Amino acid sequence: MSLKTVNLTVGYSGREVVSDISGTLPQGEVTVLIGANGSGKSTLLRTLTGAQPALSGRVELDGIDIQDYKPATLARRLSLVLTDRTGGGGLTVEELVSIGRHPYSGFLGRLSAADREVVGDAIALVGLAHKTKMFVASLSDGERQKAMIARAIAQDTNLIVLDEPTSFLDVSSRFEIMDLLGRLAGNEGKTVLLSTHDIAPAMSVATNVWAIAQGRLEAGSIEELTASGTLNRVYRGVEFDVAAKDFRKV
Repeated sequence: MSLKTVNLTVGYSGREVVSDISGTLPQGEVTVLIGANGSGKSTLLRTLTGAQPALSGRVELDGIDIQDYKPATLARRLSLVLTDRTGGGGLTVEELVSIGRHPYSGFLGRLSAADREVVGDAIALVGLAHKTKMFVASLSDGERQKAMIARAIAQDTNLIVLDEPTSFLDVSSRFEIMDLLGRLAGNEGKTVLLSTHDIAPAMSVATNVWAIAQGRLEAGSIEELTASGTLNRVYRGVEFDVAAKDFRKV
C-alpha cells in the first residue's frame, strides 16, 4: 500500500487550509497528524481518503488517483474511523464489526464462514471477545471505540485512517487505544494515520509526525521536527518537550 500526495492543496468552499503537500505516507507504521483546531486536520483526512476532492493537486493510492477508485474497490484498500461518538447502539458488537465485511460480501451482503472468522479475529484482537453478543449501547465509550476499530480491522485494508480516535475517552482508555494502534502497525503490518490532540499517548506509539503549522504540513520524526522548530509552531503559547513527548506551557 502506497499513499502519495502530489502538490496537494486541501480546503472547503474554495478556501485553502493546507497547501502544497507532497510526500508519501510511511508504510507499516503509525503516523500522527497534529495541528491546532481549525488548522485543517479533518479536511486533510477527508481528502486523503477520497471523501472530498482536493482543491488542487492529487492523492495517489498505489499509483492511482484516489478520485478514480470505485467506492467498493477503495473500501478494500483503506478504512476510516471518524471522530463522532460511535453509533450502532442497537447492534451487537458482532453485528457492528460484521459491517466491515460488506465490501467483500456481495450484493446480498451474506457473510461466509471465512468472513465470520475474520470478524471474530478482529473482535479478539481489540480485546472484546467476551462481549461479542453484547449490544454496543451497553459498552463503555472506550469499548465502543475498540469495536469501531475492530470494524476497520475486519474491513481488511492495509491502511487505517482515524480522526480523533480517543475523543470522549478517559485517560487509561486513550493509552489503550493508542497501544492497540501501535500493535496493528507493529504486529499486523498495518499503515495507520491518525489525527489527535492526545499528544503523549500518540507519540508513545508513533514513529512519524505530520504537523500542520501556519497552513503548511511538515513531515518527519519527532526528533527531526523538534530540531527544525516545526513542533513549536503548531500551537500558540506552548513548546514541545522531547523527553516528555508532549507540549508544555512556555
